Order: sequence, then structure tokens, then C-alpha cells
Amino acid sequence: MKMSGSFTTSFMFSSLVLSMNAMASDANNQEGVVGVKINQNQVQAYWTAERLRSAKELPMPIANVNTTKKALSTNNESSVSGDGALPVVTDVTGQQLFNTNESDDEHPGKDLPIPNFSEDKRIPNDVGTYNKYFSSSRLVPITADTSYPYSTVGKLFFTIPGQGNFVCSASVIRPRVVVTAGHCTHKGSGGSEGFYTNFYFVPAYRDGTAPFQGWYPNYVMTTAAWSVGNGSVPNEADYSMFQVSDNYINGAYTKIGSVTGYLGYQTQALASNHATILGYPCNLDSCSKMHQVNAGNGDSVSPNNVEYGSDMGGGSSGGPWIQNFGAAAVGQTGGLNPGLNRIIGITSYGYISTDPKVQGSAIPDSRFISILNTICGRQTGNC
Repeated sequence: MKMSGSFTTSFMFSSLVLSMNAMASDANNQEGVVGVKINQNQVQAYWTAERLRSAKELPMPIANVNTTKKALSTNNESSVSGDGALPVVTDVTGQQLFNTNESDDEHPGKDLPIPNFSEDKRIPNDVGTYNKYFSSSRLVPITADTSYPYSTVGKLFFTIPGQGNFVCSASVIRPRVVVTAGHCTHKGSGGSEGFYTNFYFVPAYRDGTAPFQGWYPNYVMTTAAWSVGNGSVPNEADYSMFQVSDNYINGAYTKIGSVTGYLGYQTQALASNHATILGYPCNLDSCSKMHQVNAGNGDSVSPNNVEYGSDMGGGSSGGPWIQNFGAAAVGQTGGLNPGLNRIIGITSYGYISTDPKVQGSAIPDSRFISILNTICGRQTGNC
């Protein structure tokens, strides 16, 4: 199938087109992290409509119920935080990435009816064998995905060499920085040679469309803990970040965070908290629509992880866990943890059986900040 004209003409400058078909190691001075530059090499030619449409879920790393150890958090690091920001560019021309009507079998969720809550205001609630209660639903209305803070979350496309094209979830955390799971960028061994390729991020993706265009990273970094962990979970630090190139919009090079807004972050805040978990799970709506779960903290798990109730599966990996999601009302003040729209976790793993209905996240800690500081320092205006 050929690319639609609206997609091919939307990329006006080849200097924005980046790929990982040729990678060079990039030395960094931060302990406990590994990263590589992403060189320009015509990735727009790689991501045809057919490849985007047929990209499949990256199976979520699976923990073994019988060997996972519950543990109390013993990390005494102080919390580090940063606030998010609303978008400032509001007149972006979107893209039609592919036509879902040409392959209904691959996107069976696209024709499901939008829930009507006019009579029944209840949110669907669920719980698994781990007794971690949560609510799980499509966005209501479904078009909320283009409004902040939903607009910061999107679908990540990438290639695992020799295996094919896959999808995860990711979110914008600083003006030029996108965060996802380490297992969505790196195989878990091989150091700087273990990174995947052809990264392409589509914020607020829905049913084959890119309302805020598609964006290409030019640098990727993950933690040493993930890069040498051989893919096993729970992992101490299963997170990764990209530096993203600007797009040419309305006559000027524009940062992704100016278009989508960006989320804040808060380290050491996952073990006793609540979160809105966002992503593109392929077991729900075939990862064609953004999905949300709301849950409170569950068990602390060794090493450095916490599990929350959730029914999302593969494809949701890398999605953000956000505290105090939304907008504050007039008069809504006080409390000991007031930071709005701050990432406190990143979807990392599930279980062999779906019965527990939980997902796990490594606790963002000093390694999370080390990656962020490195990415921030690579170019003026990244953060």
C-alpha cells in the first residue's frame, strides 16, 4: 500500500528525518547510563503507511508470580521534581498516517461504539487475584486525547532488527524530551549496541491519525541497570529517554513540547501514591486508541518496583503513571503532595497469568534524573 499524500508531503525538510540505521556510540559522563546518537538516514522512507499499520505490540516483559519478591522500599534518596507545562502552539496540521478501513482485521477496535455515559455515570471497575482495585476505560470523550495533559502521551513505533516493527507507549516530559520504558528502546544486553532502531513518536495517536504530527528522536538513552539486565523483570530502572528533533510548523522549527505541552516528574513518589496510567494496550481497542487506568499503590516489589492494579497489556509498555492528573479547581489547595501532572512511574511489566491484574513500574530515582540531566544538557532549550 502506498503512503497517502497528506503523510508524505507533511515532512518538508529532510533534515528532520532521522533514523537508527546507522548509530554511533556517544560517550557520556553520567554514571549508570548508556546512550547513542541517532543519525539522519531517511527514516521517512522506512515508515510507509503499511509498516505503520502492521506494527505489532511489543510483548510486555513478564514477571514470574512464584519468584517475584514483595519488599518494603528501603531507598532513602530525597525526592526530585519538576513541573509540566501547557502547549503554546495550537494551530498544527495533523496527518493521516494510514487508512484503517483497508485492514479492519488488524484494528478491530476502531469500530467499537464510544461509551455513552449520559445515563450511567459509573466508571468500569475491576480487580484481580492480587486484590488491587482500579478503574479502566477509554477516554471520555474519546477526543480528549488532543487536550492537555492527555496530549503529551502517544504511540512509539520502532524496529527490533531481525524481528520486525513494534509499538510501545511514551510521553513528553520536557520541551524536547520523551520518556518511555527501557525495554522499548534496548534489548537488555550489548551496551550501546543493544538499542533498537527507527524510532518514531506520534503524540495523541488515534485510529491511524497523528493530530500533532509525527516526531523523530535524534538521541536515545537508557540505564545501565536495564542495558545489562538481560531483559529480566522486575528491573531496578526500566526507563529510557529520547531527545526529539524539532518539526517545521507554520514557518518555524518548533519543539514537541510547544505543541503537546509536557508532563512534570517526581522521583521517589511511587510507593505511596495514586496514579492515572495511560498508554496504548493492544489487548484493548487493538492499541488504536489511548486508554486510561486509575489506581492506588499496591505492593512494593524487589528490586525498586511498585505494582498498581491494571488490565492493560502489551503496547502499554512505556506509558506514564501520573499523579494528580488533570486541572486544579478554584479553591483546590493544601495537601502534602500537590504537584499536578507529574510522572511517578513508567509501565514496565505484567505477569504470565493475567489473573493478578497488576502492572509494575520501577521507581524513578537518581538514575532517572541522571538520564534527564544528560538529555537536557545536550542542547539548549531541551528542558
